[in-house]
Amino acid sequence: MIRLAKENLNTSHEYNQIFQARQEIDANWQDLRRWKKLLRFFRGGNLLDVGCLDSNIPVTAMALYPNTQAWGIDIAWESIRTMSRKFPEVNYEVQDLYKMKFKDGFFDYVVLGEVLEHLESPQDAIRESVRVLKPKGVLSISVPLNEAKEPGACDGARHLWSIDTNDMLQLLRPHGKVKVEILGSKYFPKYQYAWPSLICFCRKK
Repeated sequence: MIRLAKENLNTSHEYNQIFQARQEIDANWQDLRRWKKLLRFFRGGNLLDVGCLDSNIPVTAMALYPNTQAWGIDIAWESIRTMSRKFPEVNYEVQDLYKMKFKDGFFDYVVLGEVLEHLESPQDAIRESVRVLKPKGVLSISVPLNEAKEPGACDGARHLWSIDTNDMLQLLRPHGKVKVEILGSKYFPKYQYAWPSLICFCRKK
């Protein structure tokens, strides 16, 4: 991984402000595509969306599979408060993703969508996410692909790391079987540019 920014701007206050700004607009087409892709191998059960902010992953999962129990955690308390009111069927909580309050092997599916690039220690976040997964459970991850090509292009100075396919394979292979895909721009019916996302699935050993 390549470090992009020396200073870490990723605070709860920062993401409270981002969440409030995002509430004034609809989710963009790339967010919707990515959220759908991250649920590719979900088949019901207990689901956790780590760093959920305004993600529709928990409510989509519950709509697809009625047997789903869904949780979303974030450090942005405005996000958790607002999302809890909008979607009371989802269990939203303010939690530290490095020290989650869940028991070992509690979840069938854990999502880290556009989170790792913001963290001081992506490997520790992955380790903790794997801890709360059941054996054969799936960890689903998305990150901007190789942002070092154009540092700051995706989210300004809030991205600490540029991550490529080899980086993700090194991070995930110790934990299970890994599949990677690239989600690029949308070309039809008209061209729309978006920075490509690396989508990764790790089935726990």
